[in-house]
Amino acid sequence: MASTDVLKRHENRFTFSSLSDPLKGDLDSRDMSIEKKIEFLESLTGKVTNRKTRRWLNDRLLMELVPHLNAEEIRGLFAPPPWGDDVRPTTFSMTNAGDWDKFRSIDMDKEAKFIGVLENSSIKRKGHIDADKVAFLNAWRRIECQTREALRRSFLPELVEAFEKSIRSFVSDTSKEDVLTMRVRDPFHRLLLHGVCEFYNLDSVTVPELKNGSSTKMTRVTRKKKALVEVPNITLTHFLKMSKEGTCSHSSSLPSSTMPKKPVKYFVVDAFTDTPFKGNPAAVCLLEEEKDDKWLQDLAAEFNISETSYLVRINEEEETDGSLKPPKFGLRWFTPVTEVNLCGHATLAAAHTLFSTGLVNSDIIEFSTLSAKLTAKRVPEVKPNGVSNVHNGEAHESYFIELDFPAISSIEVDSADVSSVSKALNVASMIDIRMTVSKNLDNILVVLPSEKEVIDFEPNFDEIRKCPGTGVIITGAPLGDSKFDFYSRFFCPKYGINEDPVCGSAHCSLAVYWAKKLGKSDFVAYMASPRSGILNIHLDEQKKRVLLRGKAITTMEGVVLV
Repeated sequence: MASTDVLKRHENRFTFSSLSDPLKGDLDSRDMSIEKKIEFLESLTGKVTNRKTRRWLNDRLLMELVPHLNAEEIRGLFAPPPWGDDVRPTTFSMTNAGDWDKFRSIDMDKEAKFIGVLENSSIKRKGHIDADKVAFLNAWRRIECQTREALRRSFLPELVEAFEKSIRSFVSDTSKEDVLTMRVRDPFHRLLLHGVCEFYNLDSVTVPELKNGSSTKMTRVTRKKKALVEVPNITLTHFLKMSKEGTCSHSSSLPSSTMPKKPVKYFVVDAFTDTPFKGNPAAVCLLEEEKDDKWLQDLAAEFNISETSYLVRINEEEETDGSLKPPKFGLRWFTPVTEVNLCGHATLAAAHTLFSTGLVNSDIIEFSTLSAKLTAKRVPEVKPNGVSNVHNGEAHESYFIELDFPAISSIEVDSADVSSVSKALNVASMIDIRMTVSKNLDNILVVLPSEKEVIDFEPNFDEIRKCPGTGVIITGAPLGDSKFDFYSRFFCPKYGINEDPVCGSAHCSLAVYWAKKLGKSDFVAYMASPRSGILNIHLDEQKKRVLLRGKAITTMEGVVLV
């Protein structure tokens, strides 16, 4: 256990926290509830990812907490079970495994780096650094975790700074209107704007707006009712700049050009097919450590296929009973020109690589992504009677990979968008034109009379690039007997993909649309690109999830040397 002198040095954590008021002399924490103390300590910590880190966190939390407990609380903290009648068990008892397990969802490694940035920055002022730091961390934690990742990974300094200047001006001048209206066309930029609003404890909502005969998106920013709007001294822009410049890193001071390069293993996998050179190809790169965004984008451009995925293993965690949780990986997707928030076929390719190479000893994998937590599950294929898994004299394991993705609904588009889409596609007849409703995916969904029009469609990519939204999905049902429920194709020239051979994420909205039209929840879908691909789909309307099943095959593997 740490000495009294060591513990004493941590008193400023609480002295300058929002839990005490120096003006009122309320620096004694004995009257502070144990829950408030835990809440404050949680704001200074992050994710527990392994036993070593967990022990470090336990010790650190105890060092922070003990100087501020009364005698009864300390006895409850260290007393072994069963406790005496006169000492109630505290939430922080080291034997209370259930409560300790709650800390596993906190991202300790990143937040520890963030604290390091703040403590080493030029804004440090004697007597105020803790207060500024706590105010910033409170604001940072208000941001939704996926949005936080978007800000951290794809930081656009001038854009975020412009957002932040407008927001700070809005919250500082209470004489202004109660609503700040901002018009941001790019959906990813709007995501960053929502993150800045969350940082300043503001409400923000994006709604369609018809202006001069064309549809735009308008974001309305308002103050929360009965909520304090905080303006931290440390700006989000300043912090992100420091984070990008690596001031929070403990790595060597040697320039990166002088450090040895670790070879990066890669695989090229054809997804949603079991036939080489069919389906949708994706590169899968296994990273031992995080790479900077420029390197990731340059390599994706070098591969020059629809998607390149990057995997970084996240330390395995334990369940409360000591068993391991499913293996977890950080996953990012890049087209040849930009990073994207969701990609089905590259997720399938990543899962196939992990399963087929034996890098995971589990039938379930979790992925942490910019969009959300995603899972991939290995499902054995049930062969018809008389069909064998033996090929060329060897037995081969046959299985599907099932992806658990969010369901995405769609809405009708306004007349201006109907006109521009009709001009861009130049088809004789369209049954319906809709826009998908998602924070990350706002594709145009066009329904054609039948599968024949889908297959025969000849795209003009320059015209499609002018369409609203990210990309254009075309779809149609078969006119006669078919083993497929619907056909589709997906075009996304804005992201450097003229036609995506097989797009898993597009089926998150296609499944919702066709479920209403066909009155069913299970589908076999055909992607009618030149490479083609097949998807087995289940829509869980209650959970609002889409389960995509498909196969994959590895066609190439190698090593990146730079």
